[in-house]
Amino acid sequence: MATPRDANARKYYRVAKQRLEEARLIFDKIGLSAATVYLAGYAIECMLKALTLEWTPVRQRPEMLKSLKDDFGHNLRRLRAALIEQNLHPPREVLGELLYACSWSPDLRYEPGPGDPKEAERFLAAAKSIVIWADGRI
Repeated sequence: MATPRDANARKYYRVAKQRLEEARLIFDKIGLSAATVYLAGYAIECMLKALTLEWTPVRQRPEMLKSLKDDFGHNLRRLRAALIEQNLHPPREVLGELLYACSWSPDLRYEPGPGDPKEAERFLAAAKSIVIWADGRI
């Protein structure tokens, strides 16, 4: 669980940790399920971007950073595929959580309502599992 050496990966890493903590606090203290899922999804996105950058050869990182911003966007499926291309295969239980989390989209910001507390708790558990696994690979 080291901090990424690459400055851009480190930024994504720090944001991922922060968003996951914010998601947990919002759920525990305020009970806003929709906001919890939204922030936890961003935590996953940022951690996968940090891991992808950290595992990209140094000479290719500027191109990968541009691609993460321009091509990957908020697409967790594409980020998962990038990990597999880099031979970063999550263990079965983490892969299951990642497949579950791939339902997330930033379009959730346009969904009114409080959200489902059970779904938020489940999504938080998936996010935590993914972030812990990725953190251990950095």
